Amino acid sequence: MTQRKTSLTVELPTPEAADLAVQAAKEGISTPELLGYHVLKSAYGYSHPLVLAFEARPKKGHEGTK
Repeated sequence: MTQRKTSLTVELPTPEAADLAVQAAKEGISTPELLGYHVLKSAYGYSHPLVLAFEARPKKGHEGTK
């Protein structure tokens, strides 16, 4: 089952928006995906299922268990 998503517009200062875009690129994810993670974490905390899934995902530049 796929989750439906809604797109929202966020207004940020230009330097911070650019920084978030760079952070997303470093993580190998889209800027909207990173923003969604931050919004959900801020609004609902670490226990939100999508925040937990984001935290558990394989991260760019990190190897698995050895």
